[in-house]
Amino acid sequence: MKMHPNKSKALITRLIRTIFHFVRVSLTQSRVFAAIALTAATSFGLQANQAEMADNTVTNQFKEVDTLFSNPGQGWMAFAQHSPGWKTHHVDEARFPCSVIYLRFNWADVEPEEGRYNWKIIDDATNYWHLPGAAIALRVMCTSMHSAGKYCSPKWLFDDGCRGFEYQEGSRTIDGKNNTRIEPDYSDPIFLAKHAAFLAALGKRYNGKSNVEFVDIGTYGMWAEWHTHHPASLAVRQQIVDMYLKAFPNTPLVFMTDDSETLGYSLAHGVGLRRDGVGADSYNARWAGSPDYARSPGMADAWKKAPVVFEWWDDYDYLKSRGWSFEAAVNFMLNNHVTMINDNIGQVPTEEMPQLEKLARLSGYRFVLREVTHEKSVAAGSDLHINMKWANVGVGKLYRHFDLQVALLNPTGQVVDTLKVNTDPREWLPGERNIAVSMPLPSELQLGEYTLAVALTDPAGHLPPLNLAMDAPDKDGWYRIGHIIVK
Repeated sequence: MKMHPNKSKALITRLIRTIFHFVRVSLTQSRVFAAIALTAATSFGLQANQAEMADNTVTNQFKEVDTLFSNPGQGWMAFAQHSPGWKTHHVDEARFPCSVIYLRFNWADVEPEEGRYNWKIIDDATNYWHLPGAAIALRVMCTSMHSAGKYCSPKWLFDDGCRGFEYQEGSRTIDGKNNTRIEPDYSDPIFLAKHAAFLAALGKRYNGKSNVEFVDIGTYGMWAEWHTHHPASLAVRQQIVDMYLKAFPNTPLVFMTDDSETLGYSLAHGVGLRRDGVGADSYNARWAGSPDYARSPGMADAWKKAPVVFEWWDDYDYLKSRGWSFEAAVNFMLNNHVTMINDNIGQVPTEEMPQLEKLARLSGYRFVLREVTHEKSVAAGSDLHINMKWANVGVGKLYRHFDLQVALLNPTGQVVDTLKVNTDPREWLPGERNIAVSMPLPSELQLGEYTLAVALTDPAGHLPPLNLAMDAPDKDGWYRIGHIIVK
């Protein structure tokens, strides 16, 4: 039987199409099968790699401790005050660890003759404090109702024609007689010129020194607290502030909150806060946000740039005699980011000491390394990966330059490799932060086991490493946080 040519062609065409369809389906299925196989293999490999990475990491957690310790520019200050009749400075025995001694002195004692300076008064206070990293804080007084004699400002100043205001207010001399004292006229051009020269000399000697923690912008008013019965104009008060800014460009400055008008000018120049008189209920209410400080914008955030220093109104017994709350005073300081506290609180009952200890412990910065994750083993010449969870559990911040460093210690405890971490601890405000580190290891690093350690160090080498509030063992400021094997 013969097939018609057209039918024959149609049959051949259908046959060819069927064959191509079969081939196409087979190829598609092959690709699908291949893709499934590849995905499975990749997934298996990824899971295996992740499992291998997880198996090569370790996480160590650390507990926060309540230990009281001293760190630069933080916590308790011992109080010293110079008197010409004393053989040495009077230094209240520090009830807590501290790294700052606060010194007030009369201008007349340091410059008894014009241009002749008795720096021994300040240097003796520095030398008295035999602790590594100890520093002083300074205030210059020009009048005080507690002075032993008439002159806090030099007698030669008034002999040169500077106007002054005599008064008999305040304490009596040792023999019980009223003592006439004198306060300079701060607006007098003679005072402004002579005092500017004195502050310039003071700054030349002490500006930027590692053993000077801060300087009060003092000079003006009773005890240099910026309140007086003989006020000068705002322009003159700002001129006094400018003297300090010029003399101490590299030293933290703090300004008394008593003069709210001049305070705004000081804050605009990056100056910190100081209040003498914490404890009075009504005085505590006068702070940032109150109508009294409407002319001091930025007061609430001043602590983010410069220190906040507080001093008690009087001792504990006086506060209680006035019906003022000791706990409220402690909380006022903590809530307003206190950096340092002057110890003039006197004897405190045993039951109140936990409050005082909390204040000393949380003032300023207080760093804790809560957790670290790192590889158990790593090849020499590769990167060691470290993840750290840090916290600042204090109420303030660090103002000095310190570096966060990680290190490898050999079995004898010797540092064999270090890395300065790309972070600035001065930016660690209260709260937590995660820090990831890739530490390149030298290819020539000897194989074996090492201890991983961290430290916060002074790049200039003047100050010891910071104490950390964590339960890791430490030596020479290096806290041991883990172990790794270099292979």
